Amino acid sequence: MDDGLRIPLVVLRRRADPRLVRRTVELDDLHVGEVVVVDGRVDVDLEAEARGPDVVVSGGVQAKWIGACRRCLGNVGGELDLRVQEVLSAGSSVVGRHSSRADGGTDTGGELGDAYPLGGDEADLEPVVRDAVLLALPLSPLCVEDCAGPDPDRFPTVRAAGSEDDTGGDKLPVDPRWAALDVLHVPEE
Repeated sequence: MDDGLRIPLVVLRRRADPRLVRRTVELDDLHVGEVVVVDGRVDVDLEAEARGPDVVVSGGVQAKWIGACRRCLGNVGGELDLRVQEVLSAGSSVVGRHSSRADGGTDTGGELGDAYPLGGDEADLEPVVRDAVLLALPLSPLCVEDCAGPDPDRFPTVRAAGSEDDTGGDKLPVDPRWAALDVLHVPEE
């Protein structure tokens, strides 16, 4: 938890202009599968503004991520540059996304749980930042769009891994990084 993302409600409700939160924070456990945010570092550029009993948070969130290519298992990385606009409400107990109403408006009522919960005497922006980053991380990234997979010269993928070659009965080489999948091999009858 980062205290730099906590704003006292007294400060928000006393000011007419939004409170700016510009800093780099380190949040732990920011990963989806093998894709991880580098050092947990997230650049935050947010505005928090009290609007009645609610707090509206908007702005930008940036982070760098690294992971493994889903085909060749090589290192791949990228950057997230996200726009955030969320509501923290005292009447909300369940985190969720805003839903559209039939009249075209946005329903932010606490009774439906469409806003982040607002703590007793402070607005905690960490769940907003954490959710934005985690939802934007790629589930299975590619190093390049036409990635051929493991080195095709050393580890051909034309035949099933480990099957015999037509030329001399030798086994084709198997990429050792895929060895964990050998337990899924079903012997032919």
